[in-house]
Amino acid sequence: MEHTNEYLYFLNSLYRDFILPTILGSEDKEILYWAGKHVSRKYDLSDIDDLIEFFDMAQFGTLKVLKDRKHTAVFELSGQVVTDRLDSQSDEFSLESGIIAECLERQNGTPTEASATITKKHVVQITAQSD
Repeated sequence: MEHTNEYLYFLNSLYRDFILPTILGSEDKEILYWAGKHVSRKYDLSDIDDLIEFFDMAQFGTLKVLKDRKHTAVFELSGQVVTDRLDSQSDEFSLESGIIAECLERQNGTPTEASATITKKHVVQITAQSD
């Protein structure tokens, strides 16, 4: 099982941190964000519990809700996968932000945008704002 996880991690890293940015060029952040919204729709992610399970299954890291209010939600994305990506100078989390934004938009029925920031504790904080 461990060998399989390492293999999946390697493939995810190869695609996410090298191949996609190379193909997409300077528009990678915007395209990955848009793609994340489509992923959320494709997998019918419309509540936070499904979102957390999806992030775990996709090996994006451990997603935890820090704050969930009417117009703002804050998530923490952490774990070894996130640490490894940050250590390798990969600080692009637009795909994950798009997935979260679309999930919350579908859940709440209001336009929602999300963005990621890297904290000093080597975790990613994703903040979603709705109208």
